[in-house]
Amino acid sequence: MCTMVIAVFLLVPLEQNTREIELNWRLARDVKKFGRNETILMWVNFFGEHFGQELFDFCPQLSCHITYDRASIDKSSAVVFHDRNVNVSDLPETRLSHQHFVFFLLESPYHVSTIAFKNLSSGFYTLTMTYRSDSDVHVPYGFFKQKVKPPPSTFWEDLREQVAMKRKLVAWFVSNCATPSKREAYVHVLRQYIEVDEYGLCARNKRCARNSRECLSRVIKPNYKFYIAFENSVCTEYITEKYFDRLNDLVIPIVFGRKIYETAVLNNSFIAVDDFDGPKALADYLIYLDRNTDAYLQYFKWMQHYDVMGARYRYANGFCKLCQLLHNKESNLTVAVSQTAKDVMSWYSKPGTCHDSYGYDVHKL
Repeated sequence: MCTMVIAVFLLVPLEQNTREIELNWRLARDVKKFGRNETILMWVNFFGEHFGQELFDFCPQLSCHITYDRASIDKSSAVVFHDRNVNVSDLPETRLSHQHFVFFLLESPYHVSTIAFKNLSSGFYTLTMTYRSDSDVHVPYGFFKQKVKPPPSTFWEDLREQVAMKRKLVAWFVSNCATPSKREAYVHVLRQYIEVDEYGLCARNKRCARNSRECLSRVIKPNYKFYIAFENSVCTEYITEKYFDRLNDLVIPIVFGRKIYETAVLNNSFIAVDDFDGPKALADYLIYLDRNTDAYLQYFKWMQHYDVMGARYRYANGFCKLCQLLHNKESNLTVAVSQTAKDVMSWYSKPGTCHDSYGYDVHKL
């Protein structure tokens, strides 16, 4: 099984995923200057994070302004509600006819708000803004940008030197210790066949502060060859920073389901668990790659042609697209409720979107 998988992986062509590239990175260069300034009101914070005007540095021609001043609601073209922070007893009294109310959420259906998600699902929102590509405003956790210049002639030599310095195999950073995907169950079995160093709140002796990108990079890049990027939920298109933010650390992400990733990211940039018969077969393959540098380096061929755009661009990407959508609408024209916003709960949580306890019984999606 393992030998067959190796052959298949090395023959898979590098696919170009240009959907996000074309849509997002031509905004600041190609879009004409709009005369009016669209105001976007953030009704609540995003997990305590306060977005500022820097979100629109990547699309200045679009002329949008973001504010948290609720006194500006009457002149706001859109009011954005982050589902996890919304309080149903603290809402606008009414929505103006030309104004959008935006459902904003980057969590999986397992982690929606307790009350607001259900109570505001129908008849409140007019647009959706999530990680799913069928949202009105698609906000992926990351995307790829084609390089403007080719890499230096020493690309492979430099990469080989950096890889040669790595002395450890598998790292896992985890702060949610009991998950819907049951990723912890799979790792428990994997540990029987290969050493896995665990960091985060669930670790007994290795710590990095939750969401500490600096700590993650400082630990991973010089030391590890592989990174367990299992999501807390196995859901369609749910690919988070666990994958995107680690790619620049020169590690190969290990993910659960190939079908979820292969349509959204570059091929040969990850290892999918469901390509193997079980944890032992996966461990054997990781050991094979550790001992065969040429095979290991195949997973970094994409770096010759693309840059990964992760944490710094995540929210700017989404809000630039929202800004463009608002400019495409006629001023003061009554807005229509989008198909996804008509019944957010039915759309976001429809049967088959997620796979319970996937780590117990990994299977082809």
